[in-house]
Amino acid sequence: MRANLAGGDERNQDLMPWSAASETRQEPCAESLKPGAIAMTLSRRSVMLSLTSLGGCSVLPRQPDVAMLYKYLPDADRAKRRPLITVPGLLGSRLRMGANGPFLWGGPDRLSADPDEPHAARALALPFANGKTPLGELPTPLRADGVLRRANARFLGATVEEIVYDGLLSSLNSGGYEFSRTAPDASNRPGGNPGSLEFAYDWRRDIVETAQALDAFVRTKAIEVARVRHDRYGMVLNPETMRFDFVAHSMGGLVLRYWLMYGAQDLPDDGGLPELTWAGSTRTACAIFVAPPNLGSANAFAALLNGRDFGLLQPRYHPALIGTHPSAYQLMPRARHNRVIVAPGGATGVNIYDPALWASHGWGVLDPRERDRLAILMPDIDDSGTRRAQATQHLARMLSRAEQFHRAIDLAATAPYTDMFLVAGTGLDTLATSRFDEVDRRLVQLSMEEGDGVVLRASALSDEGQGGHIRTGPNRPIGYRTVLLLPGEHVALTNSPVFSDNLLYWLLDAPRARAAPLATRNDGASAGD
Repeated sequence: MRANLAGGDERNQDLMPWSAASETRQEPCAESLKPGAIAMTLSRRSVMLSLTSLGGCSVLPRQPDVAMLYKYLPDADRAKRRPLITVPGLLGSRLRMGANGPFLWGGPDRLSADPDEPHAARALALPFANGKTPLGELPTPLRADGVLRRANARFLGATVEEIVYDGLLSSLNSGGYEFSRTAPDASNRPGGNPGSLEFAYDWRRDIVETAQALDAFVRTKAIEVARVRHDRYGMVLNPETMRFDFVAHSMGGLVLRYWLMYGAQDLPDDGGLPELTWAGSTRTACAIFVAPPNLGSANAFAALLNGRDFGLLQPRYHPALIGTHPSAYQLMPRARHNRVIVAPGGATGVNIYDPALWASHGWGVLDPRERDRLAILMPDIDDSGTRRAQATQHLARMLSRAEQFHRAIDLAATAPYTDMFLVAGTGLDTLATSRFDEVDRRLVQLSMEEGDGVVLRASALSDEGQGGHIRTGPNRPIGYRTVLLLPGEHVALTNSPVFSDNLLYWLLDAPRARAAPLATRNDGASAGD
């Protein structure tokens, strides 16, 4: 997470709009607006003087003031608009022990529990997935407890606070939504929230499992919204046909896309693909995707091999810990785009879904340096060989699941009933290609490309031509209604006033181009639904 975007670009403000301007003296802006200046003889020279002087009055545009732009929304608008669900990205939901236990991620006093402490490591990890046990049945003492609005970290005895999703929620509130300032406020709010909803989830778990949880969340919240709006406004709504708007950031965009395409379906056990039903699309009017890693992220693959740091004096998540999280594998880049090189002079990528490749090089949970951590994560197994065998089975299942998930979500398919908008981050060097260093046993940077520092522009755009890949289908298989290319860092994008202005316009002003079948229309929603 980095600081907010710097405002404006002052590089060209001294350029003259006419080449002849160099012949004249630039007059002050106030002088150029005097009546006498307007009444000058319209010779060629005087016209040039006037235009040059007026050009000198140009100033940099101010940032949009969304609070002022949407200040006068009537109460009727708030009552009839579609309910909105925000879906955060990786690390974007707080995790705590049980109902009221301590926070292990995103707490008020610390960013994360220290995984070098055995009990914290076992809580932050998920059980190694062996056999056919559904991933959704893997037990964990942690649960999601609200969206992470601000990250707090202790540094030299002081608490340092950084904005995460607080800027996004504040922007939405400027548009008349009613997101609470804190997660406890949202939970304890009398009467519930009539249509400003946050889908917090356990970001460690399988993305398909999370999409199934999103499906249940939509159904539950539709009933609550119908009840609250009946009590507050006397509206009669049918929860079964209610449609929603969504704003999804980063990995949350993959959760939303899978749900739009397949609803609550799981990936088939035979390795095939679920039926493309667009079940989620029939319940969705507008879906806004912000910096989604549609074709994966080289940073995610690097974290599986190298571990992940969270800043100075903050805990480090080691490969053995990250390797227990199914979602980490589902965020990998695609093998076809040649983003991982093994041979020192290799120009061709490798099949990163092949567990034999991971075993031969000792990657991730099979890294020999992770043996002691595997012992901590598997306290019931005394033999190191048995632990490695169990980790190998887990790895094979995770890679197979990731490859199947990628095939399902990479289909060239556009939601038939949903207006989809994309915000792709640009302007920052972003890890694109990595090479495995056999000596240091680390993944090292090989090349950088345009992106937001985490997700490549090409990945957000689903650009199938990247990495020298010879595509057989569409170059960009997802049909967005509008794409906004916005300079900024991966999380800080959501704090940009330009982003906020476009976001609220898409949600509140832009007419809908696509509509759900008549059987699923919600008569209580705003016009244009």
